[in-house]
Amino acid sequence: QEQLARAGAHRGSGSGPQVAELMAGSTRVREPTKGSSRPVPSSAAMKWPWCILAGMSALNLALAAYLFVAWTSPGAVVPAPDQQVGILAFIGSASVTMIAALLLAYFGPPAPRRTQSLRIYVWKVWGFLLVLAGMQLTMQIQLWSWKFIEDHRVLVPGAHPEL
Repeated sequence: QEQLARAGAHRGSGSGPQVAELMAGSTRVREPTKGSSRPVPSSAAMKWPWCILAGMSALNLALAAYLFVAWTSPGAVVPAPDQQVGILAFIGSASVTMIAALLLAYFGPPAPRRTQSLRIYVWKVWGFLLVLAGMQLTMQIQLWSWKFIEDHRVLVPGAHPEL
């Protein structure tokens, strides 16, 4: 931490004690230009929404894996082509979202720029989170509907399998 404090003072990004205070987990920083303090969101305060998003993504991956196994098992009815492409897109999207959410939960979102308003920064972070959560929720609804159809599909002997 002392090296970080010296490096921060050397670069002119603030005084050494301020950088050391930030690294120690303080939530208030004195800005050298204004002389006033403003709250900086700590990474601990922003962990729970990212963990929920990672859980939603993990559930989507589990549902997609269930459907993939059900659709590729011997004797299973081949799903429609749009469902085949959809499941692959959902697996890719849920994987990327889960990795990003876990990284953001562990490391926290990037700090706001020095000239940026804290209110705008918080709106951006929550907006990004809500867009990802809405996408995962939409995917989850579609996956549950496909699972429901798959679980309740009854094949009548002699009937067309796609009915």
